[in-house]
Amino acid sequence: MGNSEYNTRDVKICCENKLGINFRSGKELNGWFKLEGKKACRITIPKGRKDIPPKTYKSMANQLKLKIDEFDNLLKCDLTKMGYQEIISERSK
Repeated sequence: MGNSEYNTRDVKICCENKLGINFRSGKELNGWFKLEGKKACRITIPKGRKDIPPKTYKSMANQLKLKIDEFDNLLKCDLTKMGYQEIISERSK
């Protein structure tokens, strides 16, 4: 689990740049990942540049329908948008 390596801003930037998620600002940042024009999954990220507790890190991975090691790979740049789309398509069946 790489929650100690990343803060909330790192997760937000990764989701925006790699997955094309646009966030709405409110109490927290909420964004949707769209697959083939349909909303596939929603992620909520706390505002600011805070350290991420393990439970929150796991929750963000679950919201993106990823296992923790896959979420680590997404943040490390090992997992691409195409790879993520394949995972989501497979798990949506």
